Amino acid sequence: MKKLISFFLALTILLAASCAFAEEPAANSAIRYEGAGFDTPEDAVACYMNGLKNLDFEQMLSAYAWETLASHYSVEKFLQRIKAYIPTSYVRMPAANDFMVSATLHSLRAAEIRMIYNSLEAYILGEDYPDGKTIPLKEEGDVEAFLQKYNNSRLEALTGMSDIIFLTPDSVTDNKFSLEINQENLKKQTAQYGADEVVNVVAVALISDGTILCMPTVARYGDRWYMVSVNSMTSMILGVDMNHQAFMFREVKPEDFFR
Repeated sequence: MKKLISFFLALTILLAASCAFAEEPAANSAIRYEGAGFDTPEDAVACYMNGLKNLDFEQMLSAYAWETLASHYSVEKFLQRIKAYIPTSYVRMPAANDFMVSATLHSLRAAEIRMIYNSLEAYILGEDYPDGKTIPLKEEGDVEAFLQKYNNSRLEALTGMSDIIFLTPDSVTDNKFSLEINQENLKKQTAQYGADEVVNVVAVALISDGTILCMPTVARYGDRWYMVSVNSMTSMILGVDMNHQAFMFREVKPEDFFR
């Protein structure tokens, strides 16, 4: 009899633990990453750049359409465009259910965060940025000396950002953006987002020693605009590398940026 009571007691504890475990994902599902969206593409990019000015990473990410983008994203259209399966692509599997939509969201989010992180490092290090090269740190003191390169005033200089100016993609690409072939490529490049409308936005802002530039892709879902990628057709035309696409710095005034 004691063995039977012990068995039912253990079973009750196990069922209670299972119920508690099952309830945990429901609480996590309440997390929402995107905001209410923006009235114009420029508003979305201004939010992103002001987040950079405020040194507020979360504000930068709030400019994006995370849940909306994940629910509309088409892996099929992406694969049709690149004509290959690439294991290193950030989104590779179709989002056939809520679980996979969530996986897509976090994969897209990780990709954008990495791009911003890389551009931030490139900006902070400036001329010391290794640009993808490996730097050996074998000798005593090498690690400390290298880390000291981050200890400069460049990050604080961003807080003085002012005068955000919006330019047209054609004005910075010598009208190459409007070429028929690039417009066709733009449609193919952005079809995977499943948006109602997609545009490239070019924004520049002044800081104390030069100009900050970003050229993201911005999409409309319904009547709301969101950033969907720091990469864009404009940056591709200009040959901007992956480590400078989230934003880049030049020691020139906005009007001289592309001369």
